[in-house]
Amino acid sequence: MSGRLQQLLAFYVSGWLALEAWPFKVENCTVELPAPTNLTVELRGIGHVTCSWSWLKPQHLENDTSSLYQYDSSFQFDGGHWEQRKINSLLYREEGVDRNRHVTFQVRVFVANKTGPCRSSNWVSISIPSDEGVAAVKNFTCVFYNFEYVNCTWDVDPTAPDAIYHFHYWKNTMASVQNCSDYIYKGNRRAGCQIHRDKLDKLELTLNSRVQGVSARGKIKPFYYMLESYAFVKLRPPGRIDVARIREGINVSWEIPSDWKSHCTKYEVRVCSVKRVSCIDYMFQKAAGTIIDADTKSKNTVQVRAMYDLCGSSGIWSEWTPEHYFGEDAGTTWNWSIALLIFIPVLVAVTAIMLFAKLKQLRRWILPPIPDPGRLLKDMFFDGNGDHSVGQLFVASA
Repeated sequence: MSGRLQQLLAFYVSGWLALEAWPFKVENCTVELPAPTNLTVELRGIGHVTCSWSWLKPQHLENDTSSLYQYDSSFQFDGGHWEQRKINSLLYREEGVDRNRHVTFQVRVFVANKTGPCRSSNWVSISIPSDEGVAAVKNFTCVFYNFEYVNCTWDVDPTAPDAIYHFHYWKNTMASVQNCSDYIYKGNRRAGCQIHRDKLDKLELTLNSRVQGVSARGKIKPFYYMLESYAFVKLRPPGRIDVARIREGINVSWEIPSDWKSHCTKYEVRVCSVKRVSCIDYMFQKAAGTIIDADTKSKNTVQVRAMYDLCGSSGIWSEWTPEHYFGEDAGTTWNWSIALLIFIPVLVAVTAIMLFAKLKQLRRWILPPIPDPGRLLKDMFFDGNGDHSVGQLFVASA
């Protein structure tokens, strides 16, 4: 049985025993028991605390074997509400906390019998102050790229003193805090760290990180960050997309790497109509799906992206795959509507010019020119050489 499973089992058993033991609200308990003593806090790794205490049963209760004594504990951050409450029968509590803030831990003992009133002690508390110094780190982000490597990056407040920044990381399975061996630079300043998969041990555990600035001009406040490994995973886009037309619509499928956990991955399919310039998104839990309202009579594009999703905690969406076309005119990218808007006016103009020329020639064939009557008369009474003088009369001599 793995250590994480043992922790979960112990948590549920202790919770079940606590519920069986106190049918009344713990808040209504009468203060009758001595408070825990010797409360201490030990800092372990990065952002992890172990709070421990001791408690002895009073002499007048030593013979009480029917009562189950429990410890009620919780944390407070920067003087806010008490949170991360836990009830169990152990004399210690291990927890990851936000070390960027002032932390206070409190604990008390109580017992609730089904046959009697609830009894409790007073609270005892201990403070874990935050580190001192100037807060310089901002915009801290970590991305686990396809379970291959982690990139953690940050910016530095321009008003903070000049410093050299060191990145440390730690997990419960590590014996000691690890130093970054592959820094990411912006100019000549450290602005991130890349951690390869082989240095992360078990991927499903929490990664605790710290950015520590060292400056001769002032003290830099360390920056802490706690990440669940499955909550900052960014997968690479799925592989080749296939679209098959069916009577109800289309079947879409895509390729995924063999090392992906299929039950921990969800997908989003985007179908866009080129004609309508609109898109619809669909969610799927497997690497295939049916879309019944797809318009296969016109050209469409389909894209897919993936996200690692475990226990309700989502990671980061991958990039979209390249567009895959489907539909009746999927083989061409020509926009006929624009083409017609250009072609039709040109066709009308050319046709009009041709018709005008043809009509002029046709008119000559159907309606020949009418002769000029004046010219026709002249041609009848006068010779054709243009000599219009009166002829001389010759008389023979006697």
